[in-house]
Amino acid sequence: MNGKIVTIIAVLMMLFATGVTFGLYQINFQGFTHLTNYSKTPAYSLAGTKLYSNGTLFLQVSRTAGPDTYGGFIVLVQVLYPNGSVFYQWTGQQLGMVPPSNIKNEIPLHPSKAIKIGNYGVGIEVPLGQNSTIILQIPHPVPPGSYIVKVWDADGQSAAYGEKFQITVEVTS
Repeated sequence: MNGKIVTIIAVLMMLFATGVTFGLYQINFQGFTHLTNYSKTPAYSLAGTKLYSNGTLFLQVSRTAGPDTYGGFIVLVQVLYPNGSVFYQWTGQQLGMVPPSNIKNEIPLHPSKAIKIGNYGVGIEVPLGQNSTIILQIPHPVPPGSYIVKVWDADGQSAAYGEKFQITVEVTS
């Protein structure tokens, strides 16, 4: 075969393979209207979070997506009424003062990969793949009922990849 024909066939096959890969990836992750890259934005799961009537919040945090080169930073934790109004919240500065003894890392990773207070004492740093319980205390009792626990990342997001960083919890007397 002629060298030019081989080159043209090789370029067309490369473009076809790239198109198929791109297409299948985007169809699998929200289609072509929203390009998705799971290595870009941190995502969190709060499954297992519990709130008690004495005001103790056991915030179960797992970092499920995002870049591995740096941690995600939770800078706001809110306890909301079901209508979305704030019952209580912890700011980044308040989270930066959480005693290390109130952070229980569940997965024994290298110490540098533990959930910890963020740099400069602001927020909580959550490395990719880490699972931890952070014990926070509301300074007053919590009436029985349903509440939403929601966290916000340093980039101002409370959701990524179609998943909200929140969970509904029930407080019993």
